[in-house]
Amino acid sequence: MVTLPSLSLADSGIGFGAGASAQADLDFRITIPNFVYFQIGSAGATVDRVEYDLNVGAIQPGTGGPIAATGGTGDGADGSLSITLATNAANVSIAASGGDLTSGALTIPFTDITATGTGTIPVPDFGTTITPFAPGALSISDTWSYTYDNSTIYGAGIYNGTVTYTVTAL
Repeated sequence: MVTLPSLSLADSGIGFGAGASAQADLDFRITIPNFVYFQIGSAGATVDRVEYDLNVGAIQPGTGGPIAATGGTGDGADGSLSITLATNAANVSIAASGGDLTSGALTIPFTDITATGTGTIPVPDFGTTITPFAPGALSISDTWSYTYDNSTIYGAGIYNGTVTYTVTAL
């Protein structure tokens, strides 16, 4: 007779004799937290810029748009930026916030800039939040393009501003 010590052990089994077998189970657990990854434009630590220069060509201020970008930095130099969104959250919202473009005390509202996507990731209007996707994990890319609506005459200056896009797991 074999006596086995009575210890607290993982699942175990024992078998004896011809054709004997033993079986033991092992459980697994993987914990994956909700995550959201969002990238606009070039990868890296710099913020891309889209520029409109009404000194280029025969563009007359205030005559109506849309006017395509005339320069910028990184991926935004042509007014179109690569967008990447990956998440495993049940759903996400995308918000666009920021102040107006300013040149000293002069301002141009961000509503004078129009953004459109090619289809997979809709662009929220400035100052709004959208919830564009059905629940579920996704990893998608898109291109957002920006134009300036040249329908108002503004004072001379170089206007700068930043829009912050925030993706939130719901």
